Amino acid sequence: MGSIATAIRNLPWLELVAGALLGALMGLVTWLLTRSYESYIVSMDLPYRISGTWFSAEFDPKVHGDSGERNTFTVVKIHRALGGRFVVRVIKQLTDAQPRAATAWKLIGKINHGDTLVGTWQSTVKNTKRFGAAVLKFTDYGRGVGYWIGPAGKDYPVYGYWIMTRKEGHTRLLAHRALQASGFDFEDVVGCVINEPPFEDMQGTV
Repeated sequence: MGSIATAIRNLPWLELVAGALLGALMGLVTWLLTRSYESYIVSMDLPYRISGTWFSAEFDPKVHGDSGERNTFTVVKIHRALGGRFVVRVIKQLTDAQPRAATAWKLIGKINHGDTLVGTWQSTVKNTKRFGAAVLKFTDYGRGVGYWIGPAGKDYPVYGYWIMTRKEGHTRLLAHRALQASGFDFEDVVGCVINEPPFEDMQGTV
């Protein structure tokens, strides 16, 4: 036992600790360089800068009645994260003519095919568990359009369009025009499926 203790005491502890720290530091530097390179590649694929403040409009399937009131408007910020990802976060919900449920969320995604953001989102409103997925195509420097789906979990999925521009007035105008021109509405496909009897009760119906 004495010889083992002596051997342990005689180990070059300073060199061993320094080597371990250097190895960890080199691993961290390699990881940071890799993530930075991925972010650089993403930035090269983008035809224009998307980071910064945007104004967002979401179709709200919870609202019924006049079509001009079925948009929820927010101010969002986009910033680039490590690994070629982008983060979109609501920083403010804009007021509207009618009371609305609180809307705030964070989306994390990547740019695909040079101009389309694909990612997952989660509500940041306290005591909510809403989450889902979204896709947004940037049509030019100041506009983006796409769709979102969610929430999931105990509630079945719903969906709607998503429009963003750099100016609040433009966002409101485009959202109202798109809604009126398309007659967009939410169809409860999930509800139709859930209300159907199980397959074992449908023998001979197909």
